[in-house]
Amino acid sequence: MMPGPLFIGCAGWKIPKQHASSFPSSGSHLERYAKCFTAVEINSSFYRPHRRATYERWAAVVPHGFAFTVKTPNEITHRLRLAGASAALNAFLAQATGLGDKLGPVLLQLPPSLAFDPQRVCSFFASLRVRFSGSVVCESRHPNWFTAHADDLLTEFRISRVAADPPCRGHGRSNSRSLSCAIDERSTAT
Repeated sequence: MMPGPLFIGCAGWKIPKQHASSFPSSGSHLERYAKCFTAVEINSSFYRPHRRATYERWAAVVPHGFAFTVKTPNEITHRLRLAGASAALNAFLAQATGLGDKLGPVLLQLPPSLAFDPQRVCSFFASLRVRFSGSVVCESRHPNWFTAHADDLLTEFRISRVAADPPCRGHGRSNSRSLSCAIDERSTAT
């Protein structure tokens, strides 16, 4: 398989004052950001819903080829813990798909306390795939997600694993740096 283009971006498009001179001077923060980067993670969707019109507006102001990674709401990942999440998933996807062809991966960032439960995970992934055929990446942080069985389910449902630093507790080294990237079939990194 030929690799696709690589998208590089940050979590959010706020431009700190000390770096403002590195960005174009005209346009909204998002417009200025999108002239320097090719992708961004919408982290705010984890905390609160956005209207579909908001996603449509964001998509309209970035150049062709720009990609948004959208974080799944914490209601789905942390409160419901992937179970009984159909209504919340429907609402989230109805909003986020307003990005159109600028929608990159949907990011599932799971809580460190959410252990891999094959039945729960399979049920949620199947439900997600019935509703959404696009790119999905999963940032699992509980140590028992790092098994062949979990890898097989991720592969079966075409969900890529997020490589994150520091690694989850109990696996590899730990340090104060924090880097997260999600590489999917569109080769999107955030």
